[in-house]
Amino acid sequence: MSNEVLIAEISGKRPGTKEDRPTEKFNFDWDKVIISNNSEGYETDWPVINVPNDYQEWYKEHAKMSESAYYAPMNRSYAIKYAREHGYKYLVQLDDNIISFNIRYAVGDKSYTTLVSTPNIEELPQDMFRYFKTVLDNTNAGIVGMTLAGASLPSSDWLRERYVYSAFMLKLDSIPDYYQGDFEDDIEFRLKLKEMQIPSLMVCPFQYIKTAQGDNKDLTGNRKAYKDAGLKRGEHMSKIHGDMYSRGWSSRGSGVKRKRGVKKFRHKVKPFKVGARVSNINELKQGILDLFAKYATPRKDVVKYKQQ
Repeated sequence: MSNEVLIAEISGKRPGTKEDRPTEKFNFDWDKVIISNNSEGYETDWPVINVPNDYQEWYKEHAKMSESAYYAPMNRSYAIKYAREHGYKYLVQLDDNIISFNIRYAVGDKSYTTLVSTPNIEELPQDMFRYFKTVLDNTNAGIVGMTLAGASLPSSDWLRERYVYSAFMLKLDSIPDYYQGDFEDDIEFRLKLKEMQIPSLMVCPFQYIKTAQGDNKDLTGNRKAYKDAGLKRGEHMSKIHGDMYSRGWSSRGSGVKRKRGVKKFRHKVKPFKVGARVSNINELKQGILDLFAKYATPRKDVVKYKQQ
């Protein structure tokens, strides 16, 4: 066991077993906990840490932005405090409904992806986060993460400044103390980092898949708050970061069914770059190539297709 890295599953109001919180099915060599605002009914072999009442009161007074949805950013914030107080240097934060991790990338007219049948696939999550640690050790980034599956396949893209959420690692001595932003806490946190001149990096070929919401039928966790908020989602971000952030309804964009009259909430954030400094680019390049060789080389069980 390493005392440098803590794995924290961020959860709340999602009772049951790892069937209900599939993130807990993954194996990690590091210490792990569940950080929750409400763990009633949880059946798990992961240690559960409920956010203490005194911290909840502090967060409501000093960091909460509205009544709409503050539990997730509060839990994320307490995870930072807990990890620092227990001597960890790095903190992995994972949503509780991740069902798989994958590597996907394109070379020329072929694409490569990990599959359930890929050899040693059970080792992939640990290897991904080991690589995140390597990135944090060799750059000025404060956070490094991956993208949700369904994004475009990276080719020349490998390590970029982007927003990351749901599955990422934080360098605890380089980041703000807490998350805010209602539903947009990932955006607000990156804007805090921007003010500190600390970049947020994405390892572009790394992807995760989460359980689908199913046309608003799954209202566990924070999903009911999202459904009820409507355009109020992002209201406070518009006030505190109106120079960078805007919101509205749209019938365009990913995840929107192409039906007449169907619109969904959509936000826009002005693009910006802080600038990443890299101390050992060769180590980072070799590390990603090693992972490609281990998991996503052109074997018979790897999907290949000609890109359109």
